[in-house]
Amino acid sequence: MEAVKKKLQAELDSLEEELHFKLPKEIQKAREFGDLRENAEYKAAKEKQTMVQVRISQLQQRMMEVD
Repeated sequence: MEAVKKKLQAELDSLEEELHFKLPKEIQKAREFGDLRENAEYKAAKEKQTMVQVRISQLQQRMMEVD
């Protein structure tokens, strides 16, 4: 079980870093391209942000189940 927890925690840490540091930079960079309604980079970054948030929630739930 300890190995599973370590693996889950490692993935969780990686996703948290992506959510709080990498994705905001991507979103800001995409905003600089102008009109957000037609900005594919912005839409892609926001979709990735949502997917990362969902995966973080799943991992947190799984961590609680493993305990």
